[in-house]
Amino acid sequence: MTHPSTRILVIGPSNIGDAILAGGVIAELHRRFPGAHLTLVVGERAQALFAEDPRIQTLVNADAFGAFAGRVKLALALWRYQPQILVDLRHTLYALLLKPLSAWRYLRQPPARLAHMRDRHLWKLRAQVPSLAGGPSAAAGDDVLRFTAKDQAHVAILRRRWQLDGARRLTVISPGARSHIKRWTAEGFARVADRLIEEAGCEVLFSGEPEEKPIVEEVMGLMSHRAHSAVGLTTIRQLGLLMREAALVIANDSAALHLASSLRVATIAIFGPTDADKYGPTSPHRRVIRRTLFCAPCEQALCRFNHECMRFIAPEEVFNAAQALLSASAH
Repeated sequence: MTHPSTRILVIGPSNIGDAILAGGVIAELHRRFPGAHLTLVVGERAQALFAEDPRIQTLVNADAFGAFAGRVKLALALWRYQPQILVDLRHTLYALLLKPLSAWRYLRQPPARLAHMRDRHLWKLRAQVPSLAGGPSAAAGDDVLRFTAKDQAHVAILRRRWQLDGARRLTVISPGARSHIKRWTAEGFARVADRLIEEAGCEVLFSGEPEEKPIVEEVMGLMSHRAHSAVGLTTIRQLGLLMREAALVIANDSAALHLASSLRVATIAIFGPTDADKYGPTSPHRRVIRRTLFCAPCEQALCRFNHECMRFIAPEEVFNAAQALLSASAH
């Protein structure tokens, strides 16, 4: 048992998707140092993922210290904390202040052979904490998220509202993404959702952040069948509970995709400008749909052409992949 005075500081990602990919780091630290006091510094958007998590004793919003004076204030607070163990997933300058004699560890980058960000985060953990080197690796889906009783009660209310009684398999579709060029077409999502309802006998639930409500409304407006919308009704963890009960999740490169992977739910990931080797699904049952073009993945914020990497993906291909995964899960 780790001594309760052991202090661990983790400097983590700013957004939700990256925080989910780093969830294995929190899980492994808790498993290896179960009695430690863990402080996690993340961006405001990522806080929702770890709020009320019993593994984390102190949760710090890094965005609240944005100006230069704020960063100095945060640095002094972290210095006074005096962590015995520091994990810096963002390669900040805090390592120079907190661990000057071993700062070189925090400058090292994972080898190129480790492409996926989840694996790269775990590599950084072992490189920065020598006592973990050579130890057993955290398994995929290994207790990355913790759900509260409040989360479970809220999801139970939503299930009753939507009459999701398990008689029909549930498919969760997340048509949004932080960047518009990572989004597949509304028409494509609508056609796939209609066929899942009509031909596969599924209940379809759309998810998204509150600002993605127009995206979901556009998709649902193009549909012939009735579907449900969870937009604005759940936290990221509550969405995870809904996904955990789903037979399938369909998503762009987004936080929803990484959430489904962390829960080991069968997943279809639709990729265009971003690299599926870095950010693709890791669920045991998964499909990546993408076009092989000379310009993709470009990993650029703006498309130089006409978004062909997403527009050329046919609904038929996505639906066939969905059918295959649903058939596999039925056996």
